[in-house]
Amino acid sequence: MLKTEFIDVLSVVSHKLYDSAANVMDTASRLIPANTFCIAQLDHLSTKVLNVYNREKLILGEGLVVDNAESYCALVTEHTEGPLVIHNNLTHPLTRDMDATEFVGGCSFIGVPIHHENGEIYGSLCSFDQDFYAYQQRDVDLLLSLSSFFTSLLEMETTLQQLKHAEETAAKVLEEKNNLLAILSHEIRTPMNGILAMANLLQSTTLDEDQALYANVIEESGASLLSMMDQILDYSKVEAGAISLELNPYRVTEVINHVLQLFSSEAQTKGVRLYTEYNLNDHLTLVGDRHKVGQILINLVGNALKFTEQGEVCISTQICTDPEGKLHASFEIRDTGIGIPTDRRNQLFQSFSQMHGNSGKYTGAGLGLSICKQLSELMGGVVWLKETSHLGSQFVFNISSIAPNVHANV
Repeated sequence: MLKTEFIDVLSVVSHKLYDSAANVMDTASRLIPANTFCIAQLDHLSTKVLNVYNREKLILGEGLVVDNAESYCALVTEHTEGPLVIHNNLTHPLTRDMDATEFVGGCSFIGVPIHHENGEIYGSLCSFDQDFYAYQQRDVDLLLSLSSFFTSLLEMETTLQQLKHAEETAAKVLEEKNNLLAILSHEIRTPMNGILAMANLLQSTTLDEDQALYANVIEESGASLLSMMDQILDYSKVEAGAISLELNPYRVTEVINHVLQLFSSEAQTKGVRLYTEYNLNDHLTLVGDRHKVGQILINLVGNALKFTEQGEVCISTQICTDPEGKLHASFEIRDTGIGIPTDRRNQLFQSFSQMHGNSGKYTGAGLGLSICKQLSELMGGVVWLKETSHLGSQFVFNISSIAPNVHANV
């Protein structure tokens, strides 16, 4: 998806270039000792004066619109292939009988066409002088170079409009995709919850060894599918910028204890010790989004347990205070699992990237770490792999409290 910040930067550049173009025209008006300079836009019916610079006499005004039959701009773009130089508009065959000549009065004139990048005519760059200034070749060359500059400017403007259109189209497609994902989630989740409920009831009945195994596979596969759906929905929300922060005071220990409770049964089943280490005050409170902090911990602890068959998984938490009194929390998740393969480490936080390939032993959408990265950055933090080997891995993420230290009950 195209980034809005990039498009905004291009818009600013476009405005700056237009300002520069105006300055260039002002400079040209000083280099060529003529009274009036203008930029005019031409369509198949009429001509509009966009910018004009008059010295002593007001010959043209900005915003003036005339029919092409009475437009000097049309003479430049429709009756000549290059620069049009008229030393006296009162006697020149193209201008002497035009009503516009009576309007502007007797003068000398020079005009050069301005083209779009595809060669189509945009308008012209013109100069008038009531004292019949005799335009020199250097004046023609200067206006031609300015015309080339405006052609490049128009090309950039066209590209900008195309990028904006592409961004709007991409945003619409993304919105439709998110709506589809939400509908699919709802439609799939309802029957899947029914399947899981029936599998759970089935396990409470008398089953032989094979039947119990089948019921367990149904329950684990259904739970895995629901977990992947949740990750895909979370990922799509983050990509669409539909996630915002809820800033409230929360106690760190309560968030971590909740995560431990969620995984206690799985850890007990695998025989893996799941515990926490605190280096903070029990009453310490941070201000931020506790649910997103919890979601990062759930993803990291879930991965740690998935790849740890024996040993332990630990959540170690430290809090420090900077000189301004602002709190910074560091969460380290250590495990004694199989570690991360060397060839996968640079892909860890990429979307749809599996830590251990697609062998089939470890399932998942490959979005957990990507979501952790985006959520931590949303909260002004960072997450990274601190260490990994065949003896285990350590992931760390840091966040800052929105407000200074608060010693109060949540």
